[in-house]
Order: sequence, then structure tokens, then C-alpha cells
Amino acid sequence: MVEFIGYLAGLTAMISFLPQVIKTYRTKKANDLSIQMLLLTLSTNLLYVIYAIFKQLYPIIIMLIIVSCIVTFQIILTIKYTNR
Repeated sequence: MVEFIGYLAGLTAMISFLPQVIKTYRTKKANDLSIQMLLLTLSTNLLYVIYAIFKQLYPIIIMLIIVSCIVTFQIILTIKYTNR
């Protein structure tokens, strides 16, 4: 049950970024996104991954790595489509 809650939390975090990534990709506009917020989010996720590795929290590790990839993709889109 506890692992299920961990996977559910990670899934929710993962899904929360997808609408913005999809919108940025479709509109090719990212002027209103804060690159600082995205970088801080990525940094936070990576620190949590390190923590989860030490604690052997595998559901958290898996989901945060996926979330970090999505946030990294959003950062790339934001850099590419800002000021277009």
C-alpha cells in the first residue's frame, strides 16, 4: 500500500507538467514561463532523487527521474521558444 502511494504521488507529479509541455510544444511560445522556476524545480527533483537513492525509495526514484526528464524537456522548449 505504501509503495502504491509513492507511485501515485510520482504519477501525479509527472502528469502535472505535461499540460504545459504540450501547450509549449503546440504553440511554440514560452515567453510567459519562468526559466528560473523550471531550473529550481529540476534541481529540487534531482536532490530528491539522490535522497531517495540513499533511502532506497525505488518508487520515488523512478517517478522523479521521469519528472526530471519532462522538466528538462520543458526547459529546452522554453529556451528554444522564448522571444519568438
